[in-house]
Amino acid sequence: MKEDEAYLCSADTLKAYRGRNLAPLLRYELYRYLNRMGRTNFYSITEYFNIPAQKFKKKLGARPLRLNVHIRLGSKYERDITLKRFRV
Repeated sequence: MKEDEAYLCSADTLKAYRGRNLAPLLRYELYRYLNRMGRTNFYSITEYFNIPAQKFKKKLGARPLRLNVHIRLGSKYERDITLKRFRV
């Protein structure tokens, strides 16, 4: 990754605090911290069936770039397939 890029992963909210519209506050604090580090471009992967994560990222204004499917058969075969590319 480049010096101004960051990969975002594993953003979890404790069960007791879910549904309290914390996404804007989390976004503000996370982006403020990353901007101080010089990071201005952010990337993340969301599983297709993870609806809470999709809703969270939609609130943050995230734009999808691709729709991928990950296939794993045992320990020998593993592949990512792009099903759709979105316009940026």
